[in-house]
Amino acid sequence: MSDHQSSSFNRRAFLEKSAKTITAGAAIQALSAFSFAAATTACGSSSASTNPASTTPPQPIPRQSMPRPIDWPANIGASKQVVILGAGIAGMTAAFEMKKLGFSCTILEATSRAGGRVRTIRNGDQIIETDSTQSCVFDDSPELYFNAGAARIPHHHELLLGYCRQFDVAIEPFINENKSSLFHSASAFNNQPKIARQVVSDSQGYIGELLASAINQGALDNDLSTTEKNNLLGLLQQFADLDSNFSYQGSSRAGFPGQENIGSRQRGANITPIPRGELLQSEFWQFKLDFFKDLNQQAAMLQPVGGMDAIPKAFEARLTNEIIYDAVVTQIRKTGSGENAGVAISYQDVTGNQLSVAADFCICTIPAPVLKDIANDFSAAHQSEIANFTYSRAGKLAFQSERFWETNHNIYGGISWTDQDITQIWYPSAGLGQSQGILLGAYTFGIVQGDRFSAQTPSARIASGITQASAIHSNFSSQVTNGISISWPKIPFQLGGWGNSQASVLLTEDNNIFFAGEHLSILQGWQEGAILSAYSAVDLVVAKLQ
Repeated sequence: MSDHQSSSFNRRAFLEKSAKTITAGAAIQALSAFSFAAATTACGSSSASTNPASTTPPQPIPRQSMPRPIDWPANIGASKQVVILGAGIAGMTAAFEMKKLGFSCTILEATSRAGGRVRTIRNGDQIIETDSTQSCVFDDSPELYFNAGAARIPHHHELLLGYCRQFDVAIEPFINENKSSLFHSASAFNNQPKIARQVVSDSQGYIGELLASAINQGALDNDLSTTEKNNLLGLLQQFADLDSNFSYQGSSRAGFPGQENIGSRQRGANITPIPRGELLQSEFWQFKLDFFKDLNQQAAMLQPVGGMDAIPKAFEARLTNEIIYDAVVTQIRKTGSGENAGVAISYQDVTGNQLSVAADFCICTIPAPVLKDIANDFSAAHQSEIANFTYSRAGKLAFQSERFWETNHNIYGGISWTDQDITQIWYPSAGLGQSQGILLGAYTFGIVQGDRFSAQTPSARIASGITQASAIHSNFSSQVTNGISISWPKIPFQLGGWGNSQASVLLTEDNNIFFAGEHLSILQGWQEGAILSAYSAVDLVVAKLQ
């Protein structure tokens, strides 16, 4: 039985037994309570919204073999040429490893920079979308940067972290979960945000109270021995901070009155619990409480010091002779057959000249929304999967601000949630205690929310974001400045955030053309996924030569 099936069975069995002694309304609330404990949400850069379709995280592709560079014979690529389309993490990983195997590598990159969706924005940078151009006017200071794409690294993404170690990319903590951050719903608690610590504590309290009540009323007598019941009741008292009567009356874990602002003098007092019915009636909380328990969303994560683009810059420094910038691919063709099979790639350079490169192999990392419009002679099956591959509508909005969240609200890093379109507010983990910081005022990725964000002009995104964020922080509009946004569906040569279709045919080669990218991995939306995908593509090339 899977964990999900086991969880569903336990909740169902509990309710069936509880129904003997607990009212129907209480049983429904118990199910809601257990959904707090069972719900999980995760993806490359977060995922949740009030739209059910948009709360589903990118689904993993069927598990593949996971090759590593140690598997490949030395010098197997001697005298062979490979052209790699795209200088993102997948493309540069493939080139870096294939060079060591003796391949002669050429990377064609459509833009003037390496990194793809790993992009850090600083003073003077521009964000060019299909219908607008923005210039970043943050103050010129090392801690004032905006990770517009990839922004955090889980501890178990060991391949990416291994490259950071190998390339001397300094790493620091990224605070993903902070119990001092806020949960906000326009339809709950009179539109007032609640401290995450209290929501978590009260939720656990009511879960424990309901289960303890069921046990004490004999609902689980057929399943538990007397010793097991006593031990479980003791566990629930600890888990939920129940009193001696197994009742939840609030907990110091929820914090103290006035904790949301500095200056409270009631540190010794307990905060009044949120009424159970009020808490359980809002579906909003059900998929937020356990977000950070997901394998890829730990409470404490990692980030490069000074911006995520330190990683692609480190790859780039080792591939200076291989990357051709501003090379827009216009055709991808197969040549020859059998042992003489190869590829021919046509591209346009920055001056408009039409050029071409021939090679034995091609590894294509171009995102599917872009690739589908490039002339090619891929197989019908490959073309179909490319044409139908969907991507997230991710967008972000960042502001420069005095660190009011630290000085006024004692929030140091972490994420606040809202059911408004902006979805999340991120508090920076870098530069803690400094005067100024870059606050992420929106991170939207749901289908509906992302489309609305994308349809707005940059100035409208700023205005709308400020209005929505003011429901979480009432002084938001008077604090923030220098807003800048990015909508990945509108970024040329990307046209989407991360892949969320399930790949099949694209995991196989098309003659001597191979495909790679985070969208073709079991970790969609993550740099580690891009690396895994690159390894798989290289492995297929190596297999052809063995």
